[in-house]
Amino acid sequence: MTEEQKELFRKAVLRVLDANRTRYGLGLSAVGHLLTQFGFGQAKSEELAEAVDYLERKGLVIEVMKSVNRSNRAWRIEEAGIAYLDEGR
Repeated sequence: MTEEQKELFRKAVLRVLDANRTRYGLGLSAVGHLLTQFGFGQAKSEELAEAVDYLERKGLVIEVMKSVNRSNRAWRIEEAGIAYLDEGR
């Protein structure tokens, strides 16, 4: 992906998480499935993991802690991520 495509991909991930503002968040497979509405087709799990890690480092998303099954990771959007989308950057 080009840098522009990566930026659009990350914004699409944020939009997916923004549409699901529950405290439970979404896993990578659910986010990947919902990205199709933004024209990204079926995203590779490596690309999704990279995008989510980037957004987490920037403080835009946070991992939801799962106490029973740690391997079933999920993320939700943070207030900073909501503000970022609202500003329309």
